[in-house]
Amino acid sequence: MLNIQSLTYLQGGTPLLQNCNLQIFAGQRVGLVGNNGCGKSTLFRLIRGAARPDAGEVSLQAGKTIAFVEQEIISSSQPAIEFVLDGDVALRRLEKILAQAEHDAAWFEAQQRYEVIDGYGAHARAAQLLNGLGFANDALQQSVSQFSGGWRMRLNLARALMYRADLLLLDEPTNHLDLEAILWLEQYLARYPGSFMVVSHDREFLNGCVNCVAHINNHQIQLYTGNYDEFECARAERFQQQAQAHQQQQKQIAHMEDFVRRFRAKATKAKQAQSRIKALERITRIAPAHVEKGCFELQIDAPERSPDVLLRVNHVSFGYAGNPLLEKVQLVLQAGARIALLGPNGAGKSTLIKLLTGETEPVSGTVEFAPGITIGYFAQHQLDNLDANATPLQHMVRLASGQTELALRSFLGRFGMGGDTENRPVATFSGGEKSRLALALLAWKKPHLLLLDEPTNHLDLDMRDALTLALEAYAGAVVLVSHDRSLVRAVADELWLVADGRAQLFDGDLEDYKKWIETRRTRDEAAQSQPVAGKSKQKISARPNKKILLSRQSRLETALTAAQKELAAINCQLADSATYTHRSREEIDQLSAVHAALEKKVAELEEDWLELEMAMEE
Repeated sequence: MLNIQSLTYLQGGTPLLQNCNLQIFAGQRVGLVGNNGCGKSTLFRLIRGAARPDAGEVSLQAGKTIAFVEQEIISSSQPAIEFVLDGDVALRRLEKILAQAEHDAAWFEAQQRYEVIDGYGAHARAAQLLNGLGFANDALQQSVSQFSGGWRMRLNLARALMYRADLLLLDEPTNHLDLEAILWLEQYLARYPGSFMVVSHDREFLNGCVNCVAHINNHQIQLYTGNYDEFECARAERFQQQAQAHQQQQKQIAHMEDFVRRFRAKATKAKQAQSRIKALERITRIAPAHVEKGCFELQIDAPERSPDVLLRVNHVSFGYAGNPLLEKVQLVLQAGARIALLGPNGAGKSTLIKLLTGETEPVSGTVEFAPGITIGYFAQHQLDNLDANATPLQHMVRLASGQTELALRSFLGRFGMGGDTENRPVATFSGGEKSRLALALLAWKKPHLLLLDEPTNHLDLDMRDALTLALEAYAGAVVLVSHDRSLVRAVADELWLVADGRAQLFDGDLEDYKKWIETRRTRDEAAQSQPVAGKSKQKISARPNKKILLSRQSRLETALTAAQKELAAINCQLADSATYTHRSREEIDQLSAVHAALEKKVAELEEDWLELEMAMEE
């Protein structure tokens, strides 16, 4: 379906991708991995035609389509669900034809096609996408402009998923998602009927939804079958084989060169020496195997001594404008504790972290800190607080003015800030580089307690692995909020659930939490369900808002009236004897099929309308 041949792309005159070959076939679900800056996003731009290669070609099979997530954050007065439905271009094109008053051959063909693609169920599909990505039912009619930037990116993702594409391109789709939405997307992609390529730094997400991995390394692309764990095993094996082959070849070359050097001048051996010289020229040299650039060994030290109890949270409550978010939270954090906070988006996980730092004051209750403890706090908003005009070295000098420059440079090198990076202003940094600098500033303090709020955002897989190993070796206490399940599994000894105003120990592991999410989603869907025309039938909630019911009633009546008019028109044609005289058997069969579909649609709409009437009476 997708064919990449001898692809070369230059960035500033330097090859980013060089002589690359890759083929993607129908049904392949590809994880695209590689260090930050290796060319993953550039490859996506080349595939969809937004950039042109300097050599080679990228071709898509004729008639195949591509969908991708727009990175622009759109502001629109359009309702969220309509914005998402616009992603189904085929659906919208058919709707325009069916909206025409004249029922000609094109109209009947469009009607049949509309049935084939389940156009009547389109709203239900869009609603399911939005629900899965975290949107409540009462938010589906809100305008796009009412959502924040992160939620608009979720709308862009839902819109791309709505598109009927043969190849879907997803560039770090989990960046703006919480764990609940990531789990839903993982399951959705595992069942995706087409092919897709996804860039992600979440190994468990890749393990759950891909069946092959394309690895960009040293300007080349290598395709491996299997999920991410299988890719790592295959890569390690290939690395070992290459190292052995290189070593063996070097011995062979050294032996041949030694023979030439010793016998080239002797007449009796000159012919053999020349033969070996030609053989050396013909040898295809095996490159030495080497560890990829960008692998780090982080180290976060804790103080040698620590109090037994670091802090106590006593009946703490917190909320905004009279709306409680957390109520009567109690927690005793002991030295060496390792806690991960789980819970739905907006339930208060980040707020609890801020309460533990002392950055936020509780409405009631107290947070008591042990005297003299040092807290290392990492959150995404802190990246914006870095001095954009200062270099990493200047940041370190301000923090530790008494240290030598050599010691500070050596420390920064542990966090991938060596070479010219330590002398570049932060304004030129990527998100991953800013995160590494923030972690370095935090680690210098040797904290008793680490409070980490989504520390892996913007970090590539190698850096995530390095952070995981550093936290495993760290001797202090950790409280962690992260949607990276690999990090949570490796670091946390206890899981705490923050939900419904409470924060308490969760009795189970991440698999149990996944079941908790599914149960909660099923409950919420039942409580927020609405009547939708189409194949997916939903019950109306017991006590819905009156305004919402009136809005649903208006939409249902409009749809029912339109369907009844269409059905009446079809009935007139089928009752007219001229229809059977002037039309072919194929046209009459098509007309009958449309008639049957419309009868079914009217019956479903009438049933939904009756259910709504009963709910309004109640």
